[in-house]
Amino acid sequence: MINHARPVKAGVVALFAAAALAVSACSGSTSSNPGTSSGTASSATSVKAQLVVAIPGDIDNFDPDTNQLITYEYAIRNLVFSSLVKYDANLKLVPDLAQFSVNTAATVFTFKLNPKAVFQDGTPVNAAAVVQSLKRAAGSKGSIWAPRLAGVKSYATPDTGTVVITLNKPNADFLAGLTDIAILAPSSFTTTKSKPVGSGPYSFVSWTPNKQIVLQKFDKYFGTPGRAQQITEEPITDQQVALNDLYSGSVDIIASASTATTAQVDSSRATVVSPSTSNSMDLVEFNSSGKLADPRVRQALAYALDKSSVQKIAYNGKGTTTASPLPASSWAYSAQTGYPYNLAKAKSLLAAAGASKLSFTLDILDGYPQATAMARVWQQSLAQIGVTLTPKVEELSTWLDQYVSRKYDAIWNSFDVGGDPNSFFDVIMTPHLGDDYKNPQMTALMAKGIGTSVQSQRAPIYAQLQQLTVAQVPVMIVAWEPVASITATDVTGYQMNPQGWALFADAAVASK
Repeated sequence: MINHARPVKAGVVALFAAAALAVSACSGSTSSNPGTSSGTASSATSVKAQLVVAIPGDIDNFDPDTNQLITYEYAIRNLVFSSLVKYDANLKLVPDLAQFSVNTAATVFTFKLNPKAVFQDGTPVNAAAVVQSLKRAAGSKGSIWAPRLAGVKSYATPDTGTVVITLNKPNADFLAGLTDIAILAPSSFTTTKSKPVGSGPYSFVSWTPNKQIVLQKFDKYFGTPGRAQQITEEPITDQQVALNDLYSGSVDIIASASTATTAQVDSSRATVVSPSTSNSMDLVEFNSSGKLADPRVRQALAYALDKSSVQKIAYNGKGTTTASPLPASSWAYSAQTGYPYNLAKAKSLLAAAGASKLSFTLDILDGYPQATAMARVWQQSLAQIGVTLTPKVEELSTWLDQYVSRKYDAIWNSFDVGGDPNSFFDVIMTPHLGDDYKNPQMTALMAKGIGTSVQSQRAPIYAQLQQLTVAQVPVMIVAWEPVASITATDVTGYQMNPQGWALFADAAVASK
């Protein structure tokens, strides 16, 4: 969720407030190597000690078990912490802390830990520490990852370098789910909200609220070392300010850039960096237990959204407006017709549901111009059929509270779908299914979808789930947006993955 989305809902985070917004090659220059900044990373290249990054908002909770905002994911979690496994820049599962093997039934997962791995407090990353961290994620209050580990039958440590996880039943998505679960140093369990300690390429140094977060290169990192000695992250919510700072030289990278921002980039002064594909969606989540409980009302609202106009106005004509909650690049993608713009149909459905004079609010996170643009388009169309939409733009803490407590009629969100199709249903739909949207059929299909490891058997299940989601509209997909960052021309080695996550560890500024 915008998190990281991936905010949080009743125990599971779904949104992620800082998803990399938008864009691709508009009038700004685009990297010749999609997903990578101009120039190549080289250990022989002389680079500056500091890398300064503009992030879309501040971070005030550094606990990876309770913070799933997208900004947190790429700005802190992926730099300070390691996981047992991770996604590479192309969303392929690869080892992180451990080499892995899985039995045919997808019930036994064996991890051989890297013997060189140590935590930033100097203690070894051994089997006991890994199991302690996983149990914390599974059982601590407020953990967003508890559902991912709920099916674990046992943890075994045959030796100090081996962890064996056995599940109660097959789960084809379990390994992919572990990419989100950071391994914490046991010494930091009670202090990690303000002082995170992991085994990643950078260690946490300090946080100055609404000003900066400082990370320092961790010299004992077991993997490829970071290139910059220090990464300073500055929360800048106004992208025009961020762009001006980049031009002036006080910022090296804008982690998340909207289409409107990238469209005005001066290619002689900056470079637009985009992945080759985008798994990033903007969506509206409905509270299906309130005034929008009738699926006909939600269908009507979907018919009243002119996605063509939204695409032109909110995304500068970029991105796609498919209705499916899975990206077209997914092996499980199934094309869905959705709800073509039709105000007469919308009005008829509202009348049938007895909701012709409907009024509702839409909560929007501050700093996402495409969301406010979408709301204006939707508001104007709804007014033509007697429906009053009131957009509410909110700062992060307010928006997140509304999201978690379900104090909304409808709420805008941004989510990056992972490499496995279950990621959308697990993170976005599971909280709804346990709260405002009861659908036994969807719950059963989700369980069935992870119950086999055979992809050809899973694909039809996820086709059904996509059809059901579109038909019932507990959430409405607005657009699959292009994602982009902007870098100074002297930045090398920088990449983004299809989820729109900024990958800072290999980035640096060339010395002049």
